[in-house]
Amino acid sequence: MPADPSLERRRRAVRALAWVVAALMVATIVLSAYMRLVQSGLGCAPWPTCFAQGAPTDAGAPAAAGVALARLLHRIVASVVLVLVILLVLATLTMRPRLRIEGRAAMVLLLLTLALAALGVTMRGSTLPAVVLGNLTGGFLMLAVATRLAWPAAAPAGALATLARVSLLMLLAQIALGAMLSATRTAWGCDGFASCLQQAAALDWSWRLLDPWSNGSLPQAATATAAARGAWLQLLHRSAALALLPLIGALALVLWRVRRRGGAAVLAALLVAQLLVGGLLPASGWPLAQVLVHNLSAALLLALLLRLA
Repeated sequence: MPADPSLERRRRAVRALAWVVAALMVATIVLSAYMRLVQSGLGCAPWPTCFAQGAPTDAGAPAAAGVALARLLHRIVASVVLVLVILLVLATLTMRPRLRIEGRAAMVLLLLTLALAALGVTMRGSTLPAVVLGNLTGGFLMLAVATRLAWPAAAPAGALATLARVSLLMLLAQIALGAMLSATRTAWGCDGFASCLQQAAALDWSWRLLDPWSNGSLPQAATATAAARGAWLQLLHRSAALALLPLIGALALVLWRVRRRGGAAVLAALLVAQLLVGGLLPASGWPLAQVLVHNLSAALLLALLLRLA
């Protein structure tokens, strides 16, 4: 039976709208990361001397103006995203015949949008790591779901499906650990596995340091507790990266063998970018632009893995 031309046109319109949402989510993720990192003092010289001072000490008013502009743009983009997501839900689930697969993705986008909006209203100004964790992972998931809706793929099977799903779970864990590092402002705690092990051992490997409900905004950059917390998070974050390397490498190889070579190349490029940029951060002094690139490449990698899973 030939496909309904009007139905195909609606599907194309839904995908085009989803691409717009995905592009706006990229902007949202970058703006949110910029505000969070600048307000933590990242990017100032020297860092972490200016830890938690609200703006880099060598930038002053320009930094404050930049954060204010980023906050305004973030609110505008988030409002536009909400409107577009509502349009996606209407276009997929209220018109006949319903696009049920696309409609489920649109509903997930709507729920995530509303959850992030509620989190922003109820926890405005909060510096709890749990709040930052919720905002960051929610934005990443919205980008991933919007990309899957805009760029559908055939259902994976066998080794491809297994590798994609395991990699997706591992990447989500790594993103959560990276969010905790950002939220607690303890990335400076150590710069290598040896120093991280030493710092974490200083407080007897206490798991309580990983509690996302303990406030990470206090100016405690010189304390052993903050250093040990950062060391724990660094160790786990880097260990997750090492675990991801063979998983995503194997996934790229499977994609290449089944002649999905474009996807394999993009996946490998994102993995290399993520590892190189992230690995060089401590040695380069945590420059703001490099941290933003690391943040964005993780979001794009998540979007691609969700499409493959």
